[in-house]
Amino acid sequence: MIELIDKNFELHATQIPDSTAGMTIMNSENVVAVDSTLSCDTFNIIFIRNGLAITQAELEDIIRYYTNKDFDFCIWVNAENLTDNLKEIFKSVNVSHQNEEVGMVLDLSQYEVIVSDRHNDIVVVSDSEVLSDYANIIAANWSPPDKNVNAYYENTSEYYLQNPDGVKLLVYYDGGTPLATVELFPSDNSTIGIYGLATLEDARGKGIGSALMTKCLNMAKKSGYKKVVLQASEDGIGIYKKLGFQSATTYYEFAYNGQIVSSRHF
Repeated sequence: MIELIDKNFELHATQIPDSTAGMTIMNSENVVAVDSTLSCDTFNIIFIRNGLAITQAELEDIIRYYTNKDFDFCIWVNAENLTDNLKEIFKSVNVSHQNEEVGMVLDLSQYEVIVSDRHNDIVVVSDSEVLSDYANIIAANWSPPDKNVNAYYENTSEYYLQNPDGVKLLVYYDGGTPLATVELFPSDNSTIGIYGLATLEDARGKGIGSALMTKCLNMAKKSGYKKVVLQASEDGIGIYKKLGFQSATTYYEFAYNGQIVSSRHF
């Protein structure tokens, strides 16, 4: 199950930037990194593929790539790849733990479709206006809203609107007012991931997020997917378990603290 989540997570981070002019993917056997052209750690992601084989020099080189551009970025790794070797490297390059999420999997054969009138208030992004609403809600997760998020979705709008790989962005509206979002991202014909579940602060606690989740699961089951994967915050684990999701691993987020302790470089 971990491999399913890893594959979806990595593709979600890289597939759209790789299809967008100007954005860059740095790819090796041990690590993959994304340059979104923006100083934004939401999209500038380093994903560790092999925590045992990665070297300090390899990670230093990637970190300097971002720092030379003065770009914010983050590092993600699952529990299985957070080896003693990698922990020592993180200390040497001045990287520290910031956040963690639980990787979860749902077997859709065990999921029964849930019907809700609120599903009628959910719109799949198909034009630039709804895409802008989606971006505004995601950006509002920061205070003040992160304009880099809006810029990212503007820069990648051609991909999302043409939708070549079956990616779906959904927006929940209340009387024409956009309140919440979610994303469905397939990694193959059997597995689809859920990302970007966000509700504006004043609209939280009203069941909107649950309506978006069940809408996504209904769509995934109807489309023939077998597994749904996601990364859950501590607050969301209980809700996802009630829907049938099972915990598979933990993903750890790390941030760079300013200066590499070692002087190694290549």
